Amino acid sequence: MNKVEVIVLAHGSRRKEANQDVNSLADIMQNSSEGRNAKVTAAFLQFAEPGLKQAIEDAVKREKEHILVVPLFLTEGVHINEDIPREIEEASRLYPGVKIEQRPPLGCDEKLAAIMWERAGVVEQ
Repeated sequence: MNKVEVIVLAHGSRRKEANQDVNSLADIMQNSSEGRNAKVTAAFLQFAEPGLKQAIEDAVKREKEHILVVPLFLTEGVHINEDIPREIEEASRLYPGVKIEQRPPLGCDEKLAAIMWERAGVVEQ
């Protein structure tokens, strides 16, 4: 059994459709070839469930030993630098045998720039 879980963490929205997109992204990741190496779930900081604490608890219940929290954020703001680390620290105290790590946000990346050009509609197909 694979002992790794990836939690795709988004801010969360009052719009259910926005939250569903995050769940869909987690599903796409799970069904990709890389998805065979880990369980992939979605979680939210606000306005939607599960919250990060609940997602971590659920992963622990599934006997995961390594949890990677991957923020679906572009930049390093207060949530990335304060809120998420605080929740991870609290969870790490509750589950000392589980390694819980926060990964970097999306940030500035050539792959993201390519998607932006595609969305702008000026990329030749």
